Formats: sequence, structure tokens, C-alpha cells
Amino acid sequence: MRPIKEIAGEVLLYFYSLQRKNGYGSMEVLSFSGFDEITLSDQTTLAKDLLAVCKDSAADLYNALSYLVNKHFITSKVSRSTGGDSMFNFTVSAAGVDIIEGIERGQDERNNFYVTFNIKLADEINVESLVKNELGSILGISALKL
Repeated sequence: MRPIKEIAGEVLLYFYSLQRKNGYGSMEVLSFSGFDEITLSDQTTLAKDLLAVCKDSAADLYNALSYLVNKHFITSKVSRSTGGDSMFNFTVSAAGVDIIEGIERGQDERNNFYVTFNIKLADEINVESLVKNELGSILGISALKL
């Protein structure tokens, strides 16, 4: 079982690459439901990509998104009902950009990224190679061009 922090780091990198590509976050809705087991009812590109990152676990995706929101790395709107939660309007915050782009500034920032997300970084890593290394094999490098 992978740690939620690691999954959250990959989800953040996904949103970062999407935001760099499109110039804004994602407007698509992720609808989570279920009481005993969380499910994701959407079949959007966003839902499919994020489930691929999370190895098809809607519960891991929900927990990773909650972690990122609580740490202020992403912002999103949440609509709650008795049937579940819908999350939408995802944007990488300034804190999210800082922790990702900080890996190029020095060892302290790389250590901060590692402690926050349990993702080890090479000494000479840059943002583009980080995104490609973490997400390229899952989603295809061509979809992640920055």
C-alpha cells in the first residue's frame, strides 16, 4: 500500500502539469460517493488520469486531494450532499507551485519536497524531469509537456 502523501505528490504534479499546459486549473467535476467504499462516478479525462495515478483507488484519490487541500497546495470547490462529495475548480496554489519549483533551488527545498510527499529526488533534478519521472510512465510523457 502506497502512502497517501506519495499519491498526493503525484496528483499535485499532475495538476501542475495541466495548469502549465492550459494556463488554468481544471473545471471538471470529480463526484465521490459511497458509505462503505468510496467510488468515483465520473468518466472524464481528469477522473481517468487521476485514477491511473492512484492505481484505480477512488479512496486514495479522495484522501490525496483532501491532503493537498488541507496543506494549501491546491484549491478546489466542494459540494457536499448525503450522496457524497463533488470536487471541482482545481487550481495549484502559490504554495503548490513553491514546493514543486523549489526543488531547483537547493537541497533544503528538495528535502522539504521529500518530507512532504515521500518522493525521493535526484541531486540534479529539475521540474520537467520530476514530472516526467513520476507521471510519464503512468500517463504518457506526451500528455505532460510543460
